[in-house]
Amino acid sequence: MFGIPRRLKISMSAKRREIPGGMVDKRYDVYCLADRYFYDVSDRKATADELAKLGFAADAGELPCGWMKFAKEDWTVCNPPERQLPMQGWKIHVSATGANADAVLESVYRYCVPREITFKYLSGRHVLRNRNLKYSDRGSSGKFITIYPLDEHILRTTLEELSKELDGQEGPYILSDLRWGNGPLYVRYGGFVERHCISETGALVGAIEDDHGTLVPDRRDPVFHVPAWVAVPEFFAPHVEARKSGTTNDLPYSIERAVHFSNAGGLYEARHRESGRKVILKEGRPHAGLTIRGR
Repeated sequence: MFGIPRRLKISMSAKRREIPGGMVDKRYDVYCLADRYFYDVSDRKATADELAKLGFAADAGELPCGWMKFAKEDWTVCNPPERQLPMQGWKIHVSATGANADAVLESVYRYCVPREITFKYLSGRHVLRNRNLKYSDRGSSGKFITIYPLDEHILRTTLEELSKELDGQEGPYILSDLRWGNGPLYVRYGGFVERHCISETGALVGAIEDDHGTLVPDRRDPVFHVPAWVAVPEFFAPHVEARKSGTTNDLPYSIERAVHFSNAGGLYEARHRESGRKVILKEGRPHAGLTIRGR
């Protein structure tokens, strides 16, 4: 019998990757992204030649003296000189599509750099595409850029001013966040600095500090969640109300239960309000649930 090649052994272990709760991760398509023939982790770094084709135009621009620009996992981080971020707080996420990512990133560069605001963005079109595939993580899907305001005054100013800059730009809806207006800006309370704790299932997860100083999981559910001890800024009020106003009352069907969820949308059992006929409703989320070719 022939021995199993080392890379294939690694691939087999990736195929049976354990996820919180002891379940086996069956998203085989995620591990097919890095190579045509072998399973591999999905955050494989692109080569220099690949980045030349897949990178963003703003990458070519020079940052002012003193700024730090470095890679961290799937992200490129841009940090102004001598800037100490708080451990946690309200952060801004910006979504984009493959078609407008360059323009969106250029607008964020133009806004954040003169104001010395820390931000990071996904390091290439391939990473942006992979975050929006059908079975990508629903809690992180859509997040192209993250902006870290130092306080709530800067938070509000950035949201109000940058929303004008990005007016009309489209992007996937970020399920874990509160949408600001009708553009590609979203907000969520979470960690600024990387910290970890053990979850209830025994997994090592990202953490934030609660009101007693204890590290607790920084939840990234596919639904907007605010920790119990965090006060929601008053200027969020109209956006919170807009989020609550969305209903399915205008549909001729009443939804009875969810059958399945993916990043492309949900599958639901429903019943026609007038005839009582039972049907399946399939939801389609704009700009999400992409194929490997970005369709």
